[in-house]
Amino acid sequence: MSYGTSLALAHVSAASPVTGRLEAARRVVEGRFLEAGEVLAQAVDGVGKLISSLDNLTKTLDPATVEATAAELKTAAASLLTLPERHSGRRDVVARLARRGDDLAGCIEDMKRNLAYLRVFAINIKITAGGVAAAGTEFGLFAQEICDCIELGRTQLATFDRDLRTLSGELKTAFSHEQGLAERCNSLLPKVPDGLASSAEALTAHHVQVSRAAAEVGALARAVHKKVGAALAALQIGDITRQRIEHVQQGLEALDEVTGLAPEPRARLEAFIHGLMAAQLRAAGADFHRDVARIGTSMSGMAADASEILRLRDLAFGRADNGTGGFLGQLETHVAQAVDLVGEVERADTAAGQTGAAAAAAVGDLSAQIAGLQAIKTDVQQMALNTTLKCSRIGETGKPLAVIAVELRTQAGHLEITAHQALAALQGLAADAGGLGDGTGVETGAGQALSDAAARLRGANKSVEADLISLARQGETVVEALRRAATRLDFQREIGATLDEAADVLDDMAGDDTPWTDDLIEVLGPLLARIAKTYTMAQERETQRQATQHLDLDAVIEAPAKAQADDDMLF
Repeated sequence: MSYGTSLALAHVSAASPVTGRLEAARRVVEGRFLEAGEVLAQAVDGVGKLISSLDNLTKTLDPATVEATAAELKTAAASLLTLPERHSGRRDVVARLARRGDDLAGCIEDMKRNLAYLRVFAINIKITAGGVAAAGTEFGLFAQEICDCIELGRTQLATFDRDLRTLSGELKTAFSHEQGLAERCNSLLPKVPDGLASSAEALTAHHVQVSRAAAEVGALARAVHKKVGAALAALQIGDITRQRIEHVQQGLEALDEVTGLAPEPRARLEAFIHGLMAAQLRAAGADFHRDVARIGTSMSGMAADASEILRLRDLAFGRADNGTGGFLGQLETHVAQAVDLVGEVERADTAAGQTGAAAAAAVGDLSAQIAGLQAIKTDVQQMALNTTLKCSRIGETGKPLAVIAVELRTQAGHLEITAHQALAALQGLAADAGGLGDGTGVETGAGQALSDAAARLRGANKSVEADLISLARQGETVVEALRRAATRLDFQREIGATLDEAADVLDDMAGDDTPWTDDLIEVLGPLLARIAKTYTMAQERETQRQATQHLDLDAVIEAPAKAQADDDMLF
């Protein structure tokens, strides 16, 4: 076997693994960079949605809403702080009403005794008159009339007693409710109004925090957006590397197509072209290593930036890992507690007004019943006076009847005193009942303010919750996309190493010394020109220029205009 044949066989056996490596690297670059580009495009879209969601979120609690809500909370808090004094006064009124009911119950017992005595004296007149012959039937008729009056009085008093017991029961129930409300107020005041006031301050401070964080998050998100866009543009290194690999492949194919040379000149031609292609791969590999390293670093930084966006979102909108369920949720809980308390107080106000109205109405009926008892007293006294006058006309035998008539008049006077006491108690009850229904409605203002604030917070919280869910989903998608993109761009060993290995093989094939090619210019010139026409990057032409600057190729190599135009567009 001749020396030339050995070189040709060496070319075949060595070029094949180079070609295989280059084709594998080209396919990986084409597939993986395309995939990374798709992931980055998703990240660009995701960051855009993230920015839009952030903008919408910051508008949910605009300054006007915050100011109105904070003012309502402060108004409600100030109004709630008046509850203890106001409620204490009303509770005292209800207590007085209950005591007046007890006083009236005592009057009823006295009037029952007075009527019982009157009935006894009336019966005694009837019995005594039966033993006085001169009395005739007239005293018996008087005694019967007195008994009838007393019986009517007992019936009216029983009605009075029943109505009063009903009223007293209602008053004592009302007082029991007031006592329970007092305990409720003591347990919640001043904690609830203080909480509302602090919530108002916290809401204002939180809005400042939200605005600041939102601005920071928005700026960071926009920076990430730019970085991702820049990284997407930088992925051009993949297409550039793929083209440069193809150009090396084409250069080797062009070398294979050269025919008509003896083995020894052929070997020197191959050594020169292999060295040139090795230099092209070295240059492509160096650019690839540099740009991929820069992109990888940038991608890792963008993933960290996206994670920081989520952290700032959590900080601004109350989603830090503190188990509180969000700032607005806490604030709404405080307002709900205050609304419940105001509702209880307003229901108590309504019940108190109804109790006062019922008491006032009952006073009218009870007063009419007392007036009826007073009329009975007048009738009894008149009858007793007539009995005394008649006793004086019948002489000594009428004295026992006169004594009983005097006692009857005296007992009727006691009934009058008790009736006046009952009337006085009823008048006091009426005055207190009127005051009980004269509420100023302090809590109504608080209730309205709290209702407005609660409705506003509920709407804001619902909107924010929906936005946060969307924002979290979008943010996590962006972070994951950026991390995947960074992983997809870890080509140093898979592609860069393959380029380096192929360059090493070509270097070995080229040998250590630059081959003599002066006698090959007629063949080498057209070959280099053909290879140069495939170049689209300035680095490729510069690499070839440096490798061929010692050759006299002016007459045979013509720089293609299209290559120059492409070069201007790409770099």
